[in-house]
Amino acid sequence: MIKRISVAIPLVLISPWAQAADMVSWKSYLFVVMTVALIGGIILSARNEKAEGRAAKIILAGLYFWVITFAELIVLALIYHFTE
Repeated sequence: MIKRISVAIPLVLISPWAQAADMVSWKSYLFVVMTVALIGGIILSARNEKAEGRAAKIILAGLYFWVITFAELIVLALIYHFTE
């Protein structure tokens, strides 16, 4: 399942529809980034066996959310830099 998700994330970020559009709003990219980060954070924290208790998993999900968000924003910034 993780392999499928890791393949799907780049396809969602660099979809043909997004490339075909003349002007895609920055809010659309932000929505996709936040959705992917939220789903990734929940999945990664749920799969972590070392985190015991609900509070630990919630805090870990928040941490994963921000790490994934910043990683995706760095990738989008690099894509923007090299396409301009």
